[in-house]
Amino acid sequence: MTAAPLHVVTGAFGYSGRYIAAELLARGARVRTLTNSLHRDNPFGDKIEVHPIDFNDRDALVESMRGAYAFHNTYWVRYNHKKGSTDFGYDEAVKNNRILFECAVDAGVRRFVHLSVANASEDSTWGYFRGKALLEKELEASGLSYSIVRPTVIYGGPENVLINNIAWMLRHLPVFGVFGKGDARLTPIHVEDLARICADAADRDSNEVINAVGPDTFTYREMVEQMARAMGVRRLIVPTPDWLALAAGKVLSFFLKDIVITGHEISGLRNESMYTGTEPLGTTSFSEWLESEKDTLGRRFVNDLSRRR
Repeated sequence: MTAAPLHVVTGAFGYSGRYIAAELLARGARVRTLTNSLHRDNPFGDKIEVHPIDFNDRDALVESMRGAYAFHNTYWVRYNHKKGSTDFGYDEAVKNNRILFECAVDAGVRRFVHLSVANASEDSTWGYFRGKALLEKELEASGLSYSIVRPTVIYGGPENVLINNIAWMLRHLPVFGVFGKGDARLTPIHVEDLARICADAADRDSNEVINAVGPDTFTYREMVEQMARAMGVRRLIVPTPDWLALAAGKVLSFFLKDIVITGHEISGLRNESMYTGTEPLGTTSFSEWLESEKDTLGRRFVNDLSRRR
């Protein structure tokens, strides 16, 4: 009997990696995860193999990838953070991704599915988008068979940070500020749709770059208003200059002991970095999902920084 194909997924105890692993298991694949979060809860039990991801041990990384039908790379960082034992940043993330590319080549990985970001650009002033664009170019030159998947705003699941914490603020703050006029467009994608897109990409052979977007397009203000209505809260939603939104975010960050928003994240939303105008590959409607989650969404604040400690 032929063994099921082996898929290696980074971060199956995190967010996107967790849903990719679940999708692959549902399709009958063997799944192995590489993780630096061995302390986190394992939702899969003995259904997946768990290997540490140690960028200083290339031999171990190569062996953990050997025989992989596909490698699903979700490894990245949200922001630069330099403090104590939780130091991480974009430059380090780029360096570590290069190591993953090199180890995948040495291990003979058949297919490399790489999670990037919508509108990645080497000209971006934001290290997040610039680093993602640089890695896309390096993956294309690596000789690996690849699929570069570029999601917009990802939502869904209790692990989500952005959409859940917007809902939390709507539940707890009397006023909600939208950046500028709040008229920047976005096309969010549900995390399970993203997982399906990545699993499908693993079975193809041709090199490709995919915009992973959902079926709904609306402005940032429209999204916030829709969320407030669904949750049954009446809030004053006001246009807010970037400096004031950033200052308010820093105050919240102090009390919540997290990084609520960064200046680059504000400018990214304002500049429609989360909008592509391309054909949707996701099928989950944001409004329908919101209706099903309205009673639980935003009931607790998801502290992103504490999860990385």
